[in-house]
Amino acid sequence: MVKMTSLERVLCVRRGAKPDILPLNTGPHNDFICHYYGISIEDYLHNVDFCAECDIRCVREFEIDSSVVTPGYILYGCGPELGMTWKFVEGHFPGFIEGPLKSESDLDKIRVPDRPSGYFRHYLAILTRVNRELGRDYALTGHILGVFAVACFLRGIQEALLDTLMDKGFFLKYIQKCTKLSIYFGQNVIATGINNPMLNEIFLTPEMIGPDSFHELIGPHDRRVQEALGPENIKHILGAGAMGRPGDRESQKQGALQYRAFFASDDSLETFRKAVDGLPPKAPVAVALSGGAFDNWDMSDILAFYTEAIGYTISTRRVYPSIFLPSLMPKSPGHAREFAEKLNQVNDFRKSFQL
Repeated sequence: MVKMTSLERVLCVRRGAKPDILPLNTGPHNDFICHYYGISIEDYLHNVDFCAECDIRCVREFEIDSSVVTPGYILYGCGPELGMTWKFVEGHFPGFIEGPLKSESDLDKIRVPDRPSGYFRHYLAILTRVNRELGRDYALTGHILGVFAVACFLRGIQEALLDTLMDKGFFLKYIQKCTKLSIYFGQNVIATGINNPMLNEIFLTPEMIGPDSFHELIGPHDRRVQEALGPENIKHILGAGAMGRPGDRESQKQGALQYRAFFASDDSLETFRKAVDGLPPKAPVAVALSGGAFDNWDMSDILAFYTEAIGYTISTRRVYPSIFLPSLMPKSPGHAREFAEKLNQVNDFRKSFQL
């Protein structure tokens, strides 16, 4: 078989066809980049050219076919430039503390900016640079904050979750503002030229919010964003699949199962098989292991899992899966070198795997 580019390989498995080798996809890996290449968090967040160069270097060095460019939530638009408070701890990426929306009297504070600034402006510059360098040959994605993600940043995560149950009236007032902000973020991300931007509902998990709340209060607004930005541009809403269909408990149970299997909060072959069995014909499949499993399992166990899961997918579904690493978050440079060795072994494995 003729050697494919990374982008060709990813598109091939998305339509269920046979690639030259199975593609390798990664989720958040900013901690890995910083520890492995010896970059400070400050440089990663502030030095646009340096950050872009390291993202490009990582994709090429570890032969990553599909990559999230610059995964860092503070960069996605809800940074200090919009009134959010983040906590900076030396040696770690910043964590979100609270937002400016304490009560209805604060609603007038929430306005769509005239132009990008702060961390979001950096993010757009990095997306543009990485896409210009890699976008022709690699499957890149940039993240756009979904309406509920924006709500959690503006209001506070716990507060927004409680509002969906205890104060729906207030929630519906500020979700309108969040929808406008999400559209604004999306317009700017699309303008970078990135090929496959994704609406990211960071906090939309079966453990945090129920399907009924999603379908009543959140889903319609995410679809408004999708329609405003163009469904041809925004094909995926990350997290929405876990919510199933409105009023359909079986599809909701299956959605939660697939979330656990394909986003790797459950590293079990039994869960993986059940999730695959519930997919529509020819639906793409990701063989995923959590960051914890990738870190703690022996390489022989990792490759045994991949072998069983890949074989099951091909034999029962007649489609070829991708290998997905949802999270690479080492805690030190030495730890990052261990991750790098495992990544190299995963590459050796997929190149030798007989399709």
